Amino acid sequence: MDRGKESQQQPESATRSSVNANRKGLTRRQFLTYVLGGTGAFMGATVVSPLIVSAFDPIHRGGSGSFSKTNWKVSDFNDKLPTHVTFQQHIDDAWNSQDKPNDVYVITYQSKLMIMSHTCTHLGCHVNGSIQNGKSVAPEYGGGKEWFFCPCHGSQYNIYGVPTPTSPAPRPLDLYEYKIDTDGSVMVGGTISRTNSTWDVNPNPPIQA
Repeated sequence: MDRGKESQQQPESATRSSVNANRKGLTRRQFLTYVLGGTGAFMGATVVSPLIVSAFDPIHRGGSGSFSKTNWKVSDFNDKLPTHVTFQQHIDDAWNSQDKPNDVYVITYQSKLMIMSHTCTHLGCHVNGSIQNGKSVAPEYGGGKEWFFCPCHGSQYNIYGVPTPTSPAPRPLDLYEYKIDTDGSVMVGGTISRTNSTWDVNPNPPIQA
């Protein structure tokens, strides 16, 4: 009888050990899953959050059909260097109906204005231009070859907002739509995305010399 009891107890003990081992194994796997999942989520949030902010921030969204009046004239700009200018951008959408300050860089190219966004296309930082006392000066970045510089991650762009091949920025600075009002002032609309191969494609209307 004792031997029978022992033979019955041994499988039960072995079963408990197997269950405990499986539980420990599941716990370890769950721990690794949580750690790896949490790390991945954190890294993903770090990369995506600036893009989400940029997408939902009205200043960075293109509002086709809505134009903001400025006090600029076409004659304020040239084809040598970008000019840093500011304006009040009108926001009129489901969340806002107000004017917010914005700043852009403007250069003329092929009889059109290139009104370039100040937002770096890498992670949305504000790029700096080669300006002193609010006026354009000779290029100072990249040994005189680049004009825009992003202080966050070092992206550099030429005077037309095209990034250098070694920059983390994946594409040129966005352009803004524009039209010329009847009084000759420039009106600014939404943004237009460009690629490195289509940086010079500008759907805006030509300007009169």
